[in-house]
Amino acid sequence: MLSLDKQVDLTCIETDKVAKGKIVRIQGNRVDVALDQGGLLISLYMKKPGLYVGSQSGLEFVMQS
Repeated sequence: MLSLDKQVDLTCIETDKVAKGKIVRIQGNRVDVALDQGGLLISLYMKKPGLYVGSQSGLEFVMQS
C-alpha cells in the first residue's frame, strides 16, 4: 500500500539502475516521488494495479507497489 513519506525503489528502463526515493504526493492515479539523490521529482501514473510508470529527463521509470 502506498503512503506519504514511504521509501520506494524506481527502476530506470533504459539503464536498469535502481534509484531510491520518497513518495511526496498521491493524487488519484498519480504518485509523485522525490529521488534521494538530487531531489528530482518524478510523476508516476498507474498503468495497472501495482505498476506505476513515469518519465523525466528523457528516461522512463517504473515502480511496483
